[in-house]
Amino acid sequence: MSQTQVHSHDALSDHAFEDGVPYEYFDAARREDPVRWIEEEDGPGYWSVTRYADVVAVTRNFQQFSSETGGTTREDIGHEDLMARQTLIDTDPPLHTAMRRVLSPRFTPGNVHKEWVGFVEELVQKTLDQAFSRPGFDWVADVASVIPMIVLGELLGVPTEDRAYLKALGDEMIAGADPDHAPRTADSPENVKENSGYPFSSPAGRDIWKYADALRDRRGGNLGHDVFSLLMTGNLNGRKLTTRELDNFFSLLVVAGNETTRMALSHGLLAFAQNPDQFRRLQEDPSLLNTAVEEVLRWATPIHHFRRTALVDTTIGETTIKAGDKVIIWYASANRDETVFDAPYTFDISRKPNPHVAFGGGGPHICLGNSLARLELQIVFRELAKRVQTIEIDGPVHRLRSNLTHGIKELPVRLTYA
Repeated sequence: MSQTQVHSHDALSDHAFEDGVPYEYFDAARREDPVRWIEEEDGPGYWSVTRYADVVAVTRNFQQFSSETGGTTREDIGHEDLMARQTLIDTDPPLHTAMRRVLSPRFTPGNVHKEWVGFVEELVQKTLDQAFSRPGFDWVADVASVIPMIVLGELLGVPTEDRAYLKALGDEMIAGADPDHAPRTADSPENVKENSGYPFSSPAGRDIWKYADALRDRRGGNLGHDVFSLLMTGNLNGRKLTTRELDNFFSLLVVAGNETTRMALSHGLLAFAQNPDQFRRLQEDPSLLNTAVEEVLRWATPIHHFRRTALVDTTIGETTIKAGDKVIIWYASANRDETVFDAPYTFDISRKPNPHVAFGGGGPHICLGNSLARLELQIVFRELAKRVQTIEIDGPVHRLRSNLTHGIKELPVRLTYA
């Protein structure tokens, strides 16, 4: 790819990801112009940051690169709409710290292990038993979608009969450019703008707000140990959450607790199918499980990018950035940076160290639910290695059309069992 192509290409086009992540483009960008200005037809333009060191530096430096000013998505949204839809990811410390504190005790590694190991192990066994009753099935529909959805429902205290509905809304909200998941907004910029005051500029965000309000009304004073009860009673700087704060917290959890884990489970299975030698290594040496999961996370990188806005005149690498400039940080590129990862396009389940940025690259915005996501991945792939001999892809792999998330919609597989 030439330097001219690097400068003219807009990786934020959803269509650029229809056939997979444009890694060739990111490789060229890191070599030739790792912090480069991209013109937008419908906006002021942005800095595209592709090198690992720069992505990590921007992610951690909230004093200069804000999530709260401008939000974390590409769209340029008015202040009133941005405040109406503000979630944990759209804040900076000290507000971010206070909001995170509402839920963080429930998501420590120790508490996650104590509360969830038994539940997830039983759930994985039941889900695999059902899927493995036949040699061929859709891994996404029958496994990767099922496990995170049920865990999320239990986490939030959502009735069983409502969980599929919430999953569908989460799919629509996070994949607004995919016609299968989001028919109300795909190929409809006008509809996106009309819904800019809702999470992810999606009418599904509005519907999730409505559901959260109805769930709160149904609960009344009947609170439990679930996270929704915690949101209803949580302390934010000495007060309870407002209705809108609770709605936004809920909408973020619907996405973060379901979509990203499903994507990692899907890409992990695909990676093992395409690299049978690595699956055999895991079968023969279960001690590789933890490093295998970290490699799955690097390989999958469920979130392609987030946005920051420069608060002051500063630099990224050797490039001057002006206050107010929009900055897009590419986790998808950072996790293939050859200066950090030896043979980055080799799926290696013993890779160590593996400082991937699948959970955000450190700093205040490291993924709150990373311990729970890791637990789900560990148990699924541990059981897969025990119970399956071989994995074959059994049809076309249909990918999500999205510049934001790295999703697979359909993954037909054929397995032989141990």
